[in-house]
Amino acid sequence: MKNIKFIQLMQRSALALGLLAFGTSVHAGEDVKVLLEILLEKGILTQEEFDKKLKKAQEAEEIRAFNAAQDISRANREIDQRAESERKFKTQIYGQVSAGYYQASNMTSENLTAQGMSDQPKGNNRVGLKVSRELDPDNTAMITLESNFSARTGAIGRDSAGYGTANSSTPGSSLFDREANMRWISKNYGTFILGRGANLQNDLSSAFDSRQNWNFGGLKPIARYAGFHSAGGINRADKLLRYISPSWNGFTLDTGVSFGGVAGNEEKGTNYYVGGRYKNGNFEMGYNHAEVKLGSSSTPTSIDSVNNRVDFVAAKYAIDKLTVNAGYVMTRNPNPTGARGGFFDIAKTAGAVDADTWFTGAVYKFTPEFSWNFGYYAVNDKTSQVCVGASSAKNCNNGLRMFASGLTWSPYKEWDFFVDYARVIRESGATGAFTIYDKWKPDTGSASASTGYSESTLSQSGVSVGAQFKF
Repeated sequence: MKNIKFIQLMQRSALALGLLAFGTSVHAGEDVKVLLEILLEKGILTQEEFDKKLKKAQEAEEIRAFNAAQDISRANREIDQRAESERKFKTQIYGQVSAGYYQASNMTSENLTAQGMSDQPKGNNRVGLKVSRELDPDNTAMITLESNFSARTGAIGRDSAGYGTANSSTPGSSLFDREANMRWISKNYGTFILGRGANLQNDLSSAFDSRQNWNFGGLKPIARYAGFHSAGGINRADKLLRYISPSWNGFTLDTGVSFGGVAGNEEKGTNYYVGGRYKNGNFEMGYNHAEVKLGSSSTPTSIDSVNNRVDFVAAKYAIDKLTVNAGYVMTRNPNPTGARGGFFDIAKTAGAVDADTWFTGAVYKFTPEFSWNFGYYAVNDKTSQVCVGASSAKNCNNGLRMFASGLTWSPYKEWDFFVDYARVIRESGATGAFTIYDKWKPDTGSASASTGYSESTLSQSGVSVGAQFKF
């Protein structure tokens, strides 16, 4: 019996020693150590053999543990690299849409009252795509594609903002009419933009208007009328190279050139602007000087010299819940041959523009969700021309004054609900057509002409109710 037990013990010992010979597959845990101690106690192993075998097992375990740790570390690095790559590469779909109901007097070319579903009454409807890649912690590359669209008709592109239809036979049918550009954003050197996009004038007109550049009764229709807003080069431009500097003690330089170019003359239709913004605490101001060469829609690069020269300066100041703003704009057309300078130039000789525009306003937030806004705008048209019923040229009082006010409720950051009232006062004999609704085609009135859908030469007033969703 003792011999059998001894043989079994020897077999187990041989098996244990065999396993130890393949140390890469055995863990030097407590079970191995206990087994070696039993063999030492039974006299099967000497103390020297015990020490050698235990050391070998421990070394094998250390190697195995090291290899396992390396595998885990390598897997973690690969996961981190994938996460870092995904973090640096971002895709964003964004936009906004507004619609509602409006009613306004003296709106069409026949001076009729118009009403119906309003299209983008607060801000231009848009949908866009941004794709960016972080090159390093200080530099990012980005591509932006952005289009206007109509919530009334489904039209998309530049014409949907004007008349609710996109005509593929005209330059205005561009799909990405708002932005189609690439940019390099550097924390140290600023931002460079190349392609179609907005310029400084667009940004300032929006930032310093208490009505937030609203299409109904805001600075945008006034600016179109006075000649310092146009998607055709003044506030947005094709082939634009724009530079925005980093902030230097609150000041940011903003300058750009929009390249024109036709065969034999690369400078035709080339526009320039330079300006900037300054911010210090609750105070902010902006300035822009632009020299823009405007052509007709059929020959946009036909103009060789400056048509509209714009000088825009504005400021705003926040006091607790109240923000007040004021601004002044000079629009000049020193060489008007063959060019249109603004909406009211249709009755002027060769489209001359000589206008001064003043505007002021305020925004008061009763609560973070509920606010009131007010805006006053005055255009002084200094160009002499023949008035309606007159026999000689004189100042025809083609200027105007506009009052606009509204309430906005924003229960969520994505949603605005609003009601607005606007009134424009015209003098008798005025020949320049104006609209409180940013050149939009109403449901009623004549549609037989390319102009005059919402403009008239009489005083206008209107109400707009609607909602805007931002995403």
